[in-house]
Amino acid sequence: MFDLSFTGEGHMFGETGYYGTIKIGTFSENFFSNNIFFNARQYQEQWLAAAERVLTNGKSYFLVNVYDPDMANFFMSWPCSVIDGTVYIQNEIISADRHCLNDILSFHTDLEEMEFTDEDGQKISTWQTDLHAMQQFSTEMRRLLA
Repeated sequence: MFDLSFTGEGHMFGETGYYGTIKIGTFSENFFSNNIFFNARQYQEQWLAAAERVLTNGKSYFLVNVYDPDMANFFMSWPCSVIDGTVYIQNEIISADRHCLNDILSFHTDLEEMEFTDEDGQKISTWQTDLHAMQQFSTEMRRLLA
């Protein structure tokens, strides 16, 4: 299973935006997406584009919190890579001083290869799903945005 969805609107840390949930297999986590730069549809359009890139290129990232690029120092994302038919997904902060938002939005940002352990040999939290689940998510997002 793979799903990204908004569950409602609200406020967090003085910002307005959308409450959401990501589900990867049996894992589920809530998140907050501000509406400072993206509205709900723009997030969803980026998610659809990201899912389609996973299916065609084997690598992409889902943005879940995007700030105005003139003021932002980071963007929250869920990068993923397909390895031997399995989609591996991690949570990552994309640093705005290393990647500009225009490159991020056009998928011209090539995030580093996914690592599964840190420099100290500690396991990095990684979740996995399959390509079928990513295809189902893509189909559902196309239907939602139609």
